[in-house]
Amino acid sequence: MSRILLAEPDPAIREFIAGILAEFGHDVMMCEDLLEASIWVVTSPFDALVTDLVLHSEQGSTLSRNCAARGIRTITLTGREYRADQSEATRPASLLEKPFRFSDLQRVLEAVEAPRSAGSIGRETSSAA
Repeated sequence: MSRILLAEPDPAIREFIAGILAEFGHDVMMCEDLLEASIWVVTSPFDALVTDLVLHSEQGSTLSRNCAARGIRTITLTGREYRADQSEATRPASLLEKPFRFSDLQRVLEAVEAPRSAGSIGRETSSAA
């Protein structure tokens, strides 16, 4: 499966989502803020980012954009409704609203993994994660 960076500020939610991802067979690296996530981005290859939209002070959207610009597939989680009047330019490509079903998370992960398995750009790992 994939190596996934999970950036989530709430420790209970972070552990819960990491457990779900591990059950799906993914190798999960966890962090709680933009600084820690940014270090992971430059020091360790991974296939996808799962981040909270807010993190701390809207930093999740910054992290999502930075990773997408590097060709890293990104899934953004949010506990608040993303209104239609908010700018489409700032709306993350793969947005999953909390609470979500396990099957919703898996469906979104499969969608971001599909381009990788078809040979699109992005950082690949040599491990069998």
